[in-house]
Amino acid sequence: METFKKGEKIGKYVINSFIKKGLVAESYSVLGPDDMMYFMKLYELQSIPKEQLFEGKEVYEIQLCKELNTDDNVNVVRFVDNGEVKKSNKVFHYLVTEYYRGMLLFDAVRQDGPFDLEDAVQIILCVLSGLSFIHSRALIHNDIRPSNIMLQELDNGMLMPTIIDLGHISYMVKGRPTFIDEDLMPYFRAPETFRAVYTVKSDIFSTGALLYFLIFGKSPWEMMDLRTLEGDKQKIADAVKKARKQDLVLETDEVKLPDYMKAILLKALAKKPEDRFGSAGEFAKDLIEQVMPELAKRMEETDTKAAQPEEQDQDTTGPVITFKKGSGSGFDNVTGRDELKEQLRKEVLFALQNPEKAKLYKLPAINGVLLYGPPGCGKSLVLESFAEELGFNYSIIKGVELGHIYQEGVLDNLQRIFDAAEIKAPFVLCFDEIEFIAPNPNAALEEGNITPQISAFFGMLNNCSKKGILVVATTNRPDLIDQSIMRVGCFDRVFFVPQPDFEARKDIFIDHLKDRPCEDIDFDELARMSDDFNAGDITEAVNEAAMTAAYNDVPISQKILVDVLKYKNPTYSTKTRIGFNKK
Repeated sequence: METFKKGEKIGKYVINSFIKKGLVAESYSVLGPDDMMYFMKLYELQSIPKEQLFEGKEVYEIQLCKELNTDDNVNVVRFVDNGEVKKSNKVFHYLVTEYYRGMLLFDAVRQDGPFDLEDAVQIILCVLSGLSFIHSRALIHNDIRPSNIMLQELDNGMLMPTIIDLGHISYMVKGRPTFIDEDLMPYFRAPETFRAVYTVKSDIFSTGALLYFLIFGKSPWEMMDLRTLEGDKQKIADAVKKARKQDLVLETDEVKLPDYMKAILLKALAKKPEDRFGSAGEFAKDLIEQVMPELAKRMEETDTKAAQPEEQDQDTTGPVITFKKGSGSGFDNVTGRDELKEQLRKEVLFALQNPEKAKLYKLPAINGVLLYGPPGCGKSLVLESFAEELGFNYSIIKGVELGHIYQEGVLDNLQRIFDAAEIKAPFVLCFDEIEFIAPNPNAALEEGNITPQISAFFGMLNNCSKKGILVVATTNRPDLIDQSIMRVGCFDRVFFVPQPDFEARKDIFIDHLKDRPCEDIDFDELARMSDDFNAGDITEAVNEAAMTAAYNDVPISQKILVDVLKYKNPTYSTKTRIGFNKK
C-alpha cells in the first residue's frame, strides 16, 4: 500500500499517481510547481541499513544521481531535485528525476518480438553511451536490464533509449555491496557479482545480455523460471551457474547471426572479466566497426582531423540520430487536405512504393521535397504523416534546435546525420524549418557567390536518392532559404501547404472542445466561420470561448463560440498573405 495519496504534497511536488512499491522505495508520478510531470522515488530512512547510506546519512541513489547531474547526456535519467519529508513520525528522503514517456524495452520485446540486428545495435550503442558517461564518473550501474531502459518518446516522435533507473548505482564494489541485491535479474548478472564483485566489466556483461535479449527475445542461458526458487539466493546462484556450463545458443531457426556478431556476444558475455571488452567505448567501437563499417570509417576520418593542431578546438561530437519506422498509414492522421495528399501520393510516394513500376516507366528518382506555407498551417504534421505514410525509417530534425551551417560544428553534425541515414536506407530525412539550417546570406555576399558552408551542405543534399535517402523539408519562408539548394537535384518537388480546409478546421474544433463542458455544437458552422484560420487561431478562439463560459459558470455554447469568431481575424488571410501564394 502506498504511503502518500493522490493530491498530497511532498515538498513543492503534488502526488499524481502511485506507480509501484519496491524493496527500498516507493515510486510516484508527481506534478512540479511548473505543472510538469516528474518521477519521484520515496525512501523510508529508518528502514534502510546505515551501511547502505552514503556517509551514513543519505540514500546512495540520491547522492550518486546528483553526481551524475548533467544536461549533456541524453541516455541517462536526469536528476531534478531531492529533499526530506516527515509523515506519521517517519522520515522520508525523496529523489525527483525527469519523467519519460515511452515504452520499456522489456515491454517492447514482449509486445512486438525481438528487434532486427541493426535496430538492436542502435539501442545498445545508446545504452553504451550512457554507461560510458556513468563510468567516467567512477561509478558502476550494476543493473542493466530490459526493464531499466526506456524507449523515450521525444517531441519529434523519435524514440531514444534512456537508462531510467539508478537504484543499484555504486562505486566499484569488491565485497559487501552498498545496495540490496535480491532484486537483481540473475540471468543478466555477471558471474563475479554472485561473489559481490561489481566493476565496469560486470556492466559490460549485463549490456551483452541485453543485446542478446533484444536479438533472441530471451536472456542468455535462460533455462528455467527462477521465480520457482522463491528468492533463495544460493539456489538461484547455483541454477544460473549450472545453466552457464552449457554452450551459449547463438543460432535458432528464427535468428541467423553473422560470425562477427557471434564473436561480439561471446566476448561481451565471457565468464572471466579479463576476457570481456575493456570498456563501454571499446564495446561500442567493435559494434560500429562490424555492423556499421561506413559510419566507422567516417568516425575514423573525423578523429584524424580532430587530432590535427589547427582543428583541436573544433567540436567533433554530434547527436546520435534517432529514428522511427513508418507505419504506412500516416495520412490517416491528416484530416482534409485531399488535394495535397493526392499530389504527394502521385508525384512522390507512388514511385518510391512501386520501384519495379518506376523502373519500367523510367520515372525519375525523387531526391527532395519541400513543403512551404505560413506558420500554423500544419506543415510539421504533414511532414511526419508523409514519412509515416511512406513506411520507411525516418528521422525529424528541427532546424531551430540543430542550428545553422555557419555555426561551428553544425556541418559536422549534419554529415553524421546523413551518414547514419545512408546506413539505415531506405530512409526519409526530414528537416523541419530548413530556413534555420541554411539561411540566405545575401546581405553579406555578391549575387551568385556561394559560401563554402552552403557548398558543403549542397554536397550532402545533392543526389541523395542514389544513396536511398529522400530529403523532405518544411519552411515558413522560402525566400529566407539559400537559393543555392533550391534547385533540381536537391529539391525536385515543391508543394504549398494551405491553411486547414473545411474538414480539417472542423476536426480541430472537435478535438479542442472534447472533454470540456459543452452544449450541442454545430461544428459545420464553426468550420465555415473560421475560413483562413490556422490551427493556432482555432485554439485561441476555443480558449477564449472557454474562458467566457467559465467566468459565467455556464457550458460552452454555440453562441459563445460564434461571438468569438465574429470579431476574430485569421493570422494570415488569403487576401493579405504575402510570400505564401501558391506558385
